[in-house]
Amino acid sequence: MVDEFDLLVAGAAVATGQGLRRADLGIRAGEVAAWLEPGARAGARETIDATGLVVLPGLVDAHVHFREPGLEYKEGFFTGTAAAAAGGVTTAMVMPTDNPFTLTAADVAAKRDLAAGKLHVDIGLQAAATGAAQVAALAAAGVVSIEVFLGDIAPALLLNDTGRFAAILRAAREAGIVVGVTPADDGVIAAALAACRDGGDDRMAFFRSRPPLSEAAGTALAVAVADATGAAVHLRQISCRASLAFLREARMRGLDISAETTPHNLLLGEDEIREQGPFAKVLPPLRPQEDIDALWMALRDGTLDMVATDHAPHQEAEKRAGLEDIWAAPGGFPGVQTLLPLLLDAIAAGRMGWPDLLRLCCEAPARRFGLYPRKGSLEPGADADLVIVDAGRAGVIRNEDQLSRARITPFAGRRVTGWPVATVLRGQIVARDGKVVGAPRGRVLARPAG
Repeated sequence: MVDEFDLLVAGAAVATGQGLRRADLGIRAGEVAAWLEPGARAGARETIDATGLVVLPGLVDAHVHFREPGLEYKEGFFTGTAAAAAGGVTTAMVMPTDNPFTLTAADVAAKRDLAAGKLHVDIGLQAAATGAAQVAALAAAGVVSIEVFLGDIAPALLLNDTGRFAAILRAAREAGIVVGVTPADDGVIAAALAACRDGGDDRMAFFRSRPPLSEAAGTALAVAVADATGAAVHLRQISCRASLAFLREARMRGLDISAETTPHNLLLGEDEIREQGPFAKVLPPLRPQEDIDALWMALRDGTLDMVATDHAPHQEAEKRAGLEDIWAAPGGFPGVQTLLPLLLDAIAAGRMGWPDLLRLCCEAPARRFGLYPRKGSLEPGADADLVIVDAGRAGVIRNEDQLSRARITPFAGRRVTGWPVATVLRGQIVARDGKVVGAPRGRVLARPAG
């Protein structure tokens, strides 16, 4: 029999927007070529026997920090994308907060060149803007989003002028590109800090220093400016119910606004700050159970569009510096390798279904950032990016298994049901059983023009 396909994934249940469907997948020239009836006779140079397993599109993580250039001691493209591949993430969108910040088309080109030959999965680049004059050139450079930071950020990236914010959104609307907005209010944070910061090991002082009012005020401003300009806006790392009220209002009014939350804000509560200290320190902070419940409800009713990790690695020594003084540790921790196991466990626990996972972590982020249907889909013609999972496999998340340079995860020791078995990028296996396979073959993606 003449080989019809380069790769045949046989015997699996394929996750779809309607649930699980039995089918074999034929892959040719790096793309999904056909869905076949189970057991159909088809020639292929290589066959993966996925009997008893589930296949879904490779996850699209819309919010990661891979720390290169300038901060490679924390992470780099090689290690960050290795962790992503091991976790079933085949496309990652890289934020601009490196050293130097990604602010110009030249910065974008330099970052693209720096990533060449180091990527185990595909990435898209995101660039920051503090003025409208930057937007057109950045959009032309192929970034997947323009990022705006309303507070709690280095001064060079801070945008605290509503007039300039509106001008950026108008320019982005003209350029046809979405603006990612990190919502915060430095006035609220400053007042909270003055009331609670006295040094030492008062771990909850950091929690109190970023109250929900800061995020909600930033969210309200973003909604108002999006309404005034008609721009497409994406809200980053929503963590509290106070923000959700403004998002629901935006939905009712038909505004072009999307929003994300994170696995840690869905699954870890404020008590983890007391118990894990700096290893659970993150911005925005972990919240009380009432906020966690509100986030889950918002995922179910469509107020929140996607789950993204905010993968933010730091060295263990940097985090340990906060054991005696919580303020001495940076915020953030790795997330790309644990995203899928955590959400598979949520499926096993009945908190979500396979269609929810596809919508939140595949289709919605790919659509919002201009990469669908090439990414986030297994329809014929899509890139053959997929992850094969054992939905019934019991596992334990362990620090020693993390491929990120930041090996400590606040989820260490958590038992989960569901585990990624193999990750495929454009028809080539790039990870198997938590280990990278082969040389880096990922690419830097450009957002399609128009």
